[in-house]
Amino acid sequence: MSSLPSIINSLTDNAAKGTGIVKLVGIAKSTLHLQSNQQIPDALITYLKDQQQSQFGSYPDHKDIAPSGVFTAVFFLLMLGHLFVFAKNKTRGHWFPLSLGFAAYCLIRLLGFALRIAWAKDILRLHTGIASEVLLVLPTVFLASLNLVLAQRLFTWRHPVGGNHKLFQITMMTIYSVVVAVVIMTIVAGVVPYLYFLNQSHYNMCRNVVKVTSVLICLYSLLAILLVLCAFLIPPSSRDKKATVFQPFWITSFALTYYVPRGAAEEGRYLFVQRHGDLSKYSERTILKGGHLYSMADESSQLNQYEAQKEARYSIKHNSSILLVALTSACVFIGAIFRCVLLFFDTTYATQGWLAKPVVMYMLWGFLEAVVNLLYLLGRVDLRFYRPDKIPNKLMTATDSPVLQTFSGDKPGTQSSPSMAY
Repeated sequence: MSSLPSIINSLTDNAAKGTGIVKLVGIAKSTLHLQSNQQIPDALITYLKDQQQSQFGSYPDHKDIAPSGVFTAVFFLLMLGHLFVFAKNKTRGHWFPLSLGFAAYCLIRLLGFALRIAWAKDILRLHTGIASEVLLVLPTVFLASLNLVLAQRLFTWRHPVGGNHKLFQITMMTIYSVVVAVVIMTIVAGVVPYLYFLNQSHYNMCRNVVKVTSVLICLYSLLAILLVLCAFLIPPSSRDKKATVFQPFWITSFALTYYVPRGAAEEGRYLFVQRHGDLSKYSERTILKGGHLYSMADESSQLNQYEAQKEARYSIKHNSSILLVALTSACVFIGAIFRCVLLFFDTTYATQGWLAKPVVMYMLWGFLEAVVNLLYLLGRVDLRFYRPDKIPNKLMTATDSPVLQTFSGDKPGTQSSPSMAY
C-alpha cells in the first residue's frame, strides 16, 4: 500500500488526487491485466474511494439499497398523485400544467434514487453513479422553480397590473434563464473531475464553481418567500385597485375532494366577456382573490352578494396558500443549505463528517421533499394557484354566443339570468 500513491501518480501524470476516477479504473484494469469479469482488488478500490471529494449523501453501499428503494416507491406514488389531479382537472376543462411540473419533479427524484440502488450494488458503476448524483441534485432547483411560480401568482393576486406587466414577466423569465445556466455550471463542474484527470488548480476551480452555484441555489430557494413578502410590503397601486380582474370565480372550495364542475372554466370565460364587454380585452388574470383584499372598480351588487355567500360557505382565503409557499420554500432551503455547508468543508470520503452521512440526505431530499409534495396535493395547489386561461380574441366580440346560451341553460335568443353570471 505504501507504494500505491506513487504508482497512481505515475499512471495519471501527477494529476490531483480524486480526479479522473473513471479513466483511472480503466487504466487499473488494463495495467493489472484483468478480464471483464474480474474485479479490481478491494485495497485499490478503498484507496481510490477515500480520495474522492465528499458528496451530499456520500457514496452508497449495500445499506443504501433499502432506503433508496423506499423513496423510489414513495416518489412514484406521488408522481401518480400529481398525474391523477392533472388528468381529473383536464376532464373538467380545468387546465393546470404545473401539476405536470410536479409530476416531472417526482419522476426525476425517483430516477435518482433508483440509479442509486444500482450504484450501491457495485460502486464501480461510475457512470450510473454520476447520473444518480446529477438526478438527485437537479430536483432541488426544479422544486424551487415551481415554488417561485406559485409565489409569482400570489404576487399577481395582490398586484394584478404589476404582476401581469411585461417588465415583471421579463424579469422573472430572466431569473429562470439564469438558474438554468447555474444548473448547467453545477453539473459540468461537478462531473468533470470524475471524468478527466485535472491538475490541482483546475480541480480547485471546479470545486469553487460548485460552491458558488450552491450558494446561488440557496438564495434561489428563498426567492419565493421574498416575492411573497414583496407582495405585501408593496401596497397595491391605484391601477391595481381599479383593474378589471379575470379570476376563477367558479372555484367554490379548496377541499381535497372538490373538483370544478365540468366546463365551468369555459362557461366562466363567456360569462365574464358578456358582463364586461370591451373591458375584457384589458382584464388582468389572477388566481382566486378571495374577496377580502379589494374589489374591482365596476363591482356590481350581484357580484358582491355572490362573493359574500361564497365566503360564508367555504371561507376561501389565501392565508393557507401563503403559508404553503413559505413552508415548502423553507423545506427546499434546508436541503440546499446542508449541501452548501458540506461543500465548503472541502472534505474527502476518508475525512467527511456527519453532514455527508446518507441518512441526512434521505431525511432532507427524501422524507422532507415527500412531505412537501403531500402538502401540494392535500393543499390543492391546483385550485389555490389556478389562473384562468387567456380569453380567446374571438370571444371578445361575441355578444350572443350560442355556446353561452347552452352553458346558461337558456333557449336561443333569451338573455341569461343575472344570477348565472356571478
